[in-house]
Amino acid sequence: MIVFTGLVLRRLMLLVGGLGLMVASAAAQPDDLLRRFEAANEAYVKGQYEQAVEGYRMVLDAGYASGALYHNLGNAYARLDRVGPAVRAYEKARRLRPDDPRLRHNLEHVRRRAGLPLRGLPPRGLAVVVEGWSPLLLFGGGVLVLSVGGLAVVFRDEWLRHLGGSASVGWGLGGVGVLLIVVALGTSFVQDRERRAVVLKENVPLRTAPEEAAPPDTTLPAGGMPTRAIGDV
Repeated sequence: MIVFTGLVLRRLMLLVGGLGLMVASAAAQPDDLLRRFEAANEAYVKGQYEQAVEGYRMVLDAGYASGALYHNLGNAYARLDRVGPAVRAYEKARRLRPDDPRLRHNLEHVRRRAGLPLRGLPPRGLAVVVEGWSPLLLFGGGVLVLSVGGLAVVFRDEWLRHLGGSASVGWGLGGVGVLLIVVALGTSFVQDRERRAVVLKENVPLRTAPEEAAPPDTTLPAGGMPTRAIGDV
């Protein structure tokens, strides 16, 4: 038989009470974050965009995130003309809501404002068809087929006598070769439009040497900046 003393009972009561407070706090936290989210939405509607950004950031800092939250945060940044953070927030929202047409429209709009290419967005139109194609392989195949067709036309007499073929086959191969070359050039053009760029959250100084103490040579403005890799990255 176990006999609990008064001290043990008091400790058990404190332990149970502490667990109850933890559960209540955990249950109340989502409600508190929801109120903050709604308050941030109200601030956005009133045109208080800085306050809205603060509210959305507080919810994110608490460890909660959603596509709607990042979308609204991007809208607030866009209203403040802070295109770098806006693009970043929209991109995070797109990962959570890839099929949202309004989000896609907003992301395209803010990218154009920043002078950014639309790389990274899900391809549309012809880009869907040619994505992953190799222009070099298509061009090489076109040249090869065109050459075979040209040889068949030039040596059509030998072709007809030894192989029993038709001269129209050579012209057909030539047409296929030309078509492949045109497709290769078109594919190269479409894929070349998908340029790479970085989004700068704020002005970034470019220094004369890879050291923090080096004097700045120029400054990159916030927004979009096309890039080209000239070495290992």
